[in-house]
Amino acid sequence: MIALGVVMILTGCGATEKVTEFFDKPPILPCPDFRILADAASYTTYRPGPGRDLIDVDVEGSFNNMRVACLSKMDKKTRIGIMEVEVILDFVTQRGPANKSRKADFPYFVSVTDLNHKILYREEFKVSVSYTGNRTGFGFRNEPITLELPLKPELTGEDYIVFAGFILTREQLDLNRARRRQITR
Repeated sequence: MIALGVVMILTGCGATEKVTEFFDKPPILPCPDFRILADAASYTTYRPGPGRDLIDVDVEGSFNNMRVACLSKMDKKTRIGIMEVEVILDFVTQRGPANKSRKADFPYFVSVTDLNHKILYREEFKVSVSYTGNRTGFGFRNEPITLELPLKPELTGEDYIVFAGFILTREQLDLNRARRRQITR
């Protein structure tokens, strides 16, 4: 009864468009869960050859943070549409003693899975950095990556998981796992 009175008052004031606008806004649905894969959260390269000491490090990188923002676009009657998910990653990089070029590339991926971790989508990216002057490290944010996830009455944002990580060689993956075991001991 109160809501009807408010609508009538607003209608009388010539605010019909504002009321219609309010009720026509897209539904706000929960974003998918998102995670940085622990085994792929850091990236280290060494100069060519057998050395793996600190002086042999070419570059190191890690993810500092991951954020997502979502916008649902769906038909209110059928509840069919898409969810646009914007993924933003914060990186931290460090130039090692073996890096003479003052440049580095960091390959990474973003993937989407269902709740059973079945990969539905995966895309690879690369960021290139330059260490100018005396700069040996810095943090930065990637250009936002926009994903489009299908929505249905039985399929919402909560039915997806967004993952990110560095693209690693077997040696890099083993190094990350060994480092994680040392930390947890």
